[in-house]
Amino acid sequence: MPITRRKFLVGLAAAAALGVFSYYLYTSTTPHRRVLRVYNYSAYINPEVIKEFEKRYGVEVVYDEYESADEAFAKLKLGGGGYDVIVLTDQYVPQAIKQGLIRPLDKSLIPNLANVDSFFFENRSDPGLRYSVPYGWGTTGVGYNAKYVAEGEIEGYEQLFDTEGFLPRHKGRVSMLEEFLEVVNAAKLYLGIPLDDWSEEAASRVIELLRRQKEFLAGYYGASLYIPGLVQGTLHAAQAWSGDIMQAQSEERSVKYVLPEEGAFVWIDFMTIPRGAREVELAHQWINFLLEREVAAKNTSYTYYPSPLRVELVKDLLDPEILENPAVYPPPGSKLIMTEPLTEEALQVLERISTAVRRV
Repeated sequence: MPITRRKFLVGLAAAAALGVFSYYLYTSTTPHRRVLRVYNYSAYINPEVIKEFEKRYGVEVVYDEYESADEAFAKLKLGGGGYDVIVLTDQYVPQAIKQGLIRPLDKSLIPNLANVDSFFFENRSDPGLRYSVPYGWGTTGVGYNAKYVAEGEIEGYEQLFDTEGFLPRHKGRVSMLEEFLEVVNAAKLYLGIPLDDWSEEAASRVIELLRRQKEFLAGYYGASLYIPGLVQGTLHAAQAWSGDIMQAQSEERSVKYVLPEEGAFVWIDFMTIPRGAREVELAHQWINFLLEREVAAKNTSYTYYPSPLRVELVKDLLDPEILENPAVYPPPGSKLIMTEPLTEEALQVLERISTAVRRV
């Protein structure tokens, strides 16, 4: 007997009803699976670490990525964006604390804090780690592809701001970081302006320099763009974070890293729990999990960013190439500069500089 359109629709309705009933039966008899939502920089975790956490605790991890700390701080200011853990760079942490955007930590739920090097407890952004726990750290320098940039041609920020020599030779093949605070810090270092100077005069000088530089740039890039750019040669040089260059080197040996002769910024990224987090206990478990020596070593071996754990706890788990690479652990005698925490006024000036440069 042929199936009429009416019979087909009746059958379809019955199937739909059966589907709804089956779904109801499934959801009413299946235990609810907890979900942890994490927001972190791109290219900054070993995917196997996420899977291991999910398996151990029987949960799901929704892991989203961003390119610039501005994005993470904006999420916090809007209530946390539904995330339970947000990784925030050091310079933004004091404002997150001051504005009540993140929760104080329950250290009884993070016993692996004992593994963290004492250096990190003395940081300027959150002394004593009352609101945050270090996730990773590194330096800001310059990555370049030696196929296109001669040895000794670039030694630091002098070349990245050289609008008469280096930049014209590599026009459209140089990038600065998407995180504009890093760009402004580099400009200040080049101009000899103190990092904590956010005066009108300082802002004007930085804007003038960055506007002159901008016409020669490929753009302001995050890791997801400058890593493949350096590997493929579409970028010849890039202001970059240290571990990202190691990732690029694993694909293309001609990629090199320079600690700027003017000085390399040292930064620390912190795990924080937003005020509006829903899975607070699970967020503490995630933080504690990442401080296990085996987990920390897996992350460093994949991302090439050192963990905050005492080196003696992880060195036997790391390849000597990682331990000896200046892009991971800066050699003794390197000129390193600790960045300054931002005030609310500094954030406003930074936004004004970014707007004045990017919208030209």
